[in-house]
Amino acid sequence: MTIFKYALKRGFFSPVALVLNLALPLALMIVMRGEGLGEQGLFLIAMAIMFGGFFMAKGIQNDRMEGVLLRILSGPVTMGDYLFQNLLGAAIPMIGLSAVIGILGIGLHGWELFFAIGLAVCYAFLAVTSIGISFVWSSLFKSKESSTAAFSVVMTLISTICGFFIPLHLLPAPLFYLGALFPAHWASRAIQTLIDYGFTHMYWISLLAMFLFAVAYILFGGKRRLI
Repeated sequence: MTIFKYALKRGFFSPVALVLNLALPLALMIVMRGEGLGEQGLFLIAMAIMFGGFFMAKGIQNDRMEGVLLRILSGPVTMGDYLFQNLLGAAIPMIGLSAVIGILGIGLHGWELFFAIGLAVCYAFLAVTSIGISFVWSSLFKSKESSTAAFSVVMTLISTICGFFIPLHLLPAPLFYLGALFPAHWASRAIQTLIDYGFTHMYWISLLAMFLFAVAYILFGGKRRLI
């Protein structure tokens, strides 16, 4: 599991990932303790997790650009092993972060236990889906700078039409249905459903949609030629 350890260490030492995965979510949880985090705060955390998951797994693009991937695959390591260990290295910290957010929500904001669990699970699903997006994105770009810049622009636009900034029910119908083509839309649905109604069928459908997106992204990213 050497690749896993390296991927884990690399993710934690990425300045961008540290800010998005640690500083921003925890700062929101602590700073807004007195006035309550509010719905918008929950969506801002979701956006940070979406970006954080992408940057945690972005190391595979660096390996390709720097020729590290060629050296790794010249040994007794398959592409499947390489991607799986990178997936674990990026996903485990993100799932842990989601659990910490749930615990802090109970302690600092008085969330009910089941709400905290539901939100943590939703964040974890979104994180894994974002890691899958990183796998695909890394196979499409040949420049690290253009990859990061394009992702920031595209994901900000997607966040806008997927309910992170504007509630889904206020979006025009064309944008609403366009947003449903992206996992962030389903994350927004899951969070809003949890806030308004709790564990209804729409919450579970939203999680299932994110899971299917994650599987599709990871499989596609794994089949694309990274070398």
